[in-house]
Amino acid sequence: MKKKCLILALSALLLFSFVGCGADEEAASGSTSTSSTSSTTTSSTTTAQATDEVRSYDMFIRSQYHDWIEELNWYDVAEERTGIHVNYIDGPLEIADTYTEVDQRLASRTLPDATMLRLSQAKVYGAQGAFVDLAPYIKEYAPHIQAYIDEHPDYLAYAADDQGRIFAFVRENPQLIDFMGYRADHFEEAGIDIASVKTVDDLTNAMRTLKAHFGASNPNYYPLSGRESALRFAYLFGAAAYVDENASGGIYYAHEKDNCFNIKADGAYEWIQTMKTWYDEGLINPSWVEGTNTEGDWEAQTLQGDSSLFYDYYNRAEWFMSNGGPTIDPDYDMRVMDMLVDEDGNIIQATTNTLYGTDNAIAVNASCDEETIITICQFMDYFYTEEGIELANWGVEGESFQYNEDGSRSFIVDYTTEETKPAGEKRWSFLSDRLTVCKPVDQEAFYAWNTPLIAEAASRIVQDQNMLERPVIVYTTEEEQRLSNLTAAVYNNEVAGLTSFIVGNTELNEANWDAFIAQMDRLGLAEIEQIQLTAYRRTMGLD
Repeated sequence: MKKKCLILALSALLLFSFVGCGADEEAASGSTSTSSTSSTTTSSTTTAQATDEVRSYDMFIRSQYHDWIEELNWYDVAEERTGIHVNYIDGPLEIADTYTEVDQRLASRTLPDATMLRLSQAKVYGAQGAFVDLAPYIKEYAPHIQAYIDEHPDYLAYAADDQGRIFAFVRENPQLIDFMGYRADHFEEAGIDIASVKTVDDLTNAMRTLKAHFGASNPNYYPLSGRESALRFAYLFGAAAYVDENASGGIYYAHEKDNCFNIKADGAYEWIQTMKTWYDEGLINPSWVEGTNTEGDWEAQTLQGDSSLFYDYYNRAEWFMSNGGPTIDPDYDMRVMDMLVDEDGNIIQATTNTLYGTDNAIAVNASCDEETIITICQFMDYFYTEEGIELANWGVEGESFQYNEDGSRSFIVDYTTEETKPAGEKRWSFLSDRLTVCKPVDQEAFYAWNTPLIAEAASRIVQDQNMLERPVIVYTTEEEQRLSNLTAAVYNNEVAGLTSFIVGNTELNEANWDAFIAQMDRLGLAEIEQIQLTAYRRTMGLD
């Protein structure tokens, strides 16, 4: 309620403050000056002209993102090639605080030329006149972004409002999928052939063998452990949240990848039944199921040999190898398992994120002068050219990567050497899951820029056919507000109810399960699913 009141208050203030905005343009925009006098208003090029003069603009950004950008060799090359320099203005360290400060700066008219923000902020305030409608500028001055939009209509559907206005550049995400890490040395010692672990039943039996072997001498040993929510295995039973043209199941909104489940799915009951078996037999860390296992707890358990398996972020196996595992135990050998298959031998598709996210959009202050708006668009456009895409994903040929005889590319700088340099030191880095600039993500480069352990695993696992379809859905402001209010309460109650079934506080039987679903529907699950379906059909142009 407080957040809603703040938005309404800011909206009223903005509507008032934009009356006579032009007279106060300099104060509102921060610095919109440029040092170039070249004819940028008639050119669509994004590379530097034959001049030593450099254009610039100011941008508000989370301080940590600025620190990362300052370290990037390829970013310096981009500014040199475009002849455009960005003066970053540091926001808070925490991302949520950064978004709050955007609200505050809008109200106080101290927002600079450009800002990172949530897409929802850009749409709400843009409609009130706070941000530039970029659509006509993209069409005239950013031809490569326009070509990308033409080839990716879902970008326009997501970024634009119902009038076709684009109030922010939207960042493309790498397609992330979690990996199942396992202690290869533990499996070998317990006599388990990893090649035999193909199905969920195989996994359960492997954990039983591990428990019998290591648990006999270690009462703190549980084969499977993790952090945050343990309710991440629904996809193995076909019970991930989804939405398509016909129906919607579970909370898909803001849960496209993580904490993603559908209690009404045919396999949902079996999912919880299996997790109850894991819990009852001591195959999964009980603290994790009960919600008290912190990230530090999980890391300590996995490093010290109190667990052998996890399902988490794609590069976590390497983290354990690089953060003490082999030091604690010279035989420590963390690897990545192949994806599990169903009883028919088909790979069980895992959840992933959407191609475009709601966070880390970039908007342009409506009080900017024309030249500054064009400068910003041209800088952004560079990263949609072939040269810019290659630079931001691979770097510079001969310095960070090479072309191979078959035409493919490979990095010639070492991931570990570069990524372990002291903070503030220049490096080659291509972590596209961080905000640097809005650009198309080269999936091959993103996963190749890792240690050999992760790069090899990604080559096996990160394939389109291994991932569930995660459509980008555009919600109206009213739908966003309603979903935001409903999902927090419904999700927390779902988690509490499912956990109660697993730990045995509520008997798991068909009657109690049906009653649980009915209760969640009364709390708002059915309404959430209907909103998601309506928004999906509208986004896809089906209604």
